[in-house]
Amino acid sequence: MRRAIAIAIWLAGCLFAVSTFAGDLTQWIKQTPVPPDPSKVVVPPGYKVGILVAGLSTPSSAAVDGDGNIWVAISGNLFGGPDADLMPKPHVEVYDRTGKLVKKIGEGVFKTVMNEIAYCPENGVMYIPEYGERIWEMKGLSGELKVIIKDLHNGDHRNAGITCHDGYLYFALGQPSNEGFADPDNLGWTDIPNDPFWLAHPDGLGNTPHDAPCRDIVHTGLNVKTSDGRMTGAYMPAGVAAKPGQIVKATVPCHGSIMRVKFGDKGADGIYAHDKMEVYAMGFRNQSGVEFGPKGSRFENALAVSDNGMNDLGNRRIANGAEKLWLVTEKGQDAGFPDKEGMNFVTNKRFGWKAYTGSVVDRPHPQLYIGDKPYVPKNSPYTGNVHNSGVRGVPLAVANKNPDGYINPVLEWDTNSPMDGIAWSKKGFGYDNNLFASVYGFLTGPDSLEPTWPYVLRVEFLNPSGIKWTPFAHNIEPGGNAYQKPENQGGMERPNDVVFSNDGKTMYIVDYGYVHMDFNQSMPFYPVAKTGVIWTVTYTGN
Repeated sequence: MRRAIAIAIWLAGCLFAVSTFAGDLTQWIKQTPVPPDPSKVVVPPGYKVGILVAGLSTPSSAAVDGDGNIWVAISGNLFGGPDADLMPKPHVEVYDRTGKLVKKIGEGVFKTVMNEIAYCPENGVMYIPEYGERIWEMKGLSGELKVIIKDLHNGDHRNAGITCHDGYLYFALGQPSNEGFADPDNLGWTDIPNDPFWLAHPDGLGNTPHDAPCRDIVHTGLNVKTSDGRMTGAYMPAGVAAKPGQIVKATVPCHGSIMRVKFGDKGADGIYAHDKMEVYAMGFRNQSGVEFGPKGSRFENALAVSDNGMNDLGNRRIANGAEKLWLVTEKGQDAGFPDKEGMNFVTNKRFGWKAYTGSVVDRPHPQLYIGDKPYVPKNSPYTGNVHNSGVRGVPLAVANKNPDGYINPVLEWDTNSPMDGIAWSKKGFGYDNNLFASVYGFLTGPDSLEPTWPYVLRVEFLNPSGIKWTPFAHNIEPGGNAYQKPENQGGMERPNDVVFSNDGKTMYIVDYGYVHMDFNQSMPFYPVAKTGVIWTVTYTGN
């Protein structure tokens, strides 16, 4: 479940803030939960599936503390539906290793859902990001819940994964936009007044939400003209046009980034000030999981990042955006958003949804402009076969490519089938230094002839280079539990996070539960109460 606020819709692997979907949900068909059955989850030989906790409503992520307790973030009601009154408010539930409920935290305190909560063994602190609001910390079960970071931004993608390493706290800040533009034709956040982020970092452009670059940008002058007649440039607030050659200055913190701050840099008020933060990596879009490799391994200083790709909507349409796994190996590395999507720049043929063959009338992006001039693609002087006729691709927003170059993902995944929570295996699980990812699966409908279904993915890093991936835990048939044949029901619905026990022998899988879909409804998603599960997969060695 990719993070949300207040009234939200999950679209193409992301939760977006939307307030216009409230409507008559009286036509929903009430769904009946299917009891979970470990025998319906397929894992490799030598592993045993079990259940730590069942009957949860909207569990979204988990972390294991130093005592082996499992802290589970409960998202709360995001969509409405027939079970709305059964859904809890956002909070955290703590279970011991037997599955006994130990404590509930933050009921009535958290305003919005939690992202990837994380425990830091370096200082014994549990960190709880609150989506689009702030970040909290709590030291031990008897500790005080304290805000440590505030004034975060509005937009499609906000604060997400969090971790620690060598005296620093690392946290992900997503991009407000889908593909670089505060485009009112995308969603309704672009005119929210007094964005707390931009009140704290005035750039002279306005205080409505817009993307903040992590390095100084020379603008190509790429603008979109939206249906309300406004011209909006990349990195600009809605209604502010950009000019070719315009400089957009970097901001700290910035968007699409992994930010970090030293543990000892809190102010007297207990808050990490924005000016104490530094950019560790940049150029992402919607980062969920962030995890350094196991201590003592070759990945100890490598930061794995799961990242949700661009959606094919808006006036700068970028088709075929991939879900991605990255490895950041040093400070300052750049993944390339908004002009690079995974392995390639968006000028690549793959990302253009329509070929341009020369007619100004038929230009494929009719609402794109360079400055105030309509954008008209340039045809190549070369000619080829009919399948190469014309040009595709999407124009760049940034004129000055990063002089230090770019990183590429280690894995690209099927469009709109997000990898959310990730975890490295340690000694004791049978696979040392493998990366496991929870694949939530598509929600709005498959983009591909063979959709990627919900399961847990194993990624093995080969020597000297390359990766091998394979499904590690999955249902008997493709798809979530609700879509299995009756005799196969009882398996996983929507894996959203994975985390390991302290001894490394047990994997906990956070299963968000059944999300029923009906696009004839004003809010098309209906989460079914009490269908969330914390599964266990334990290495038996047999």
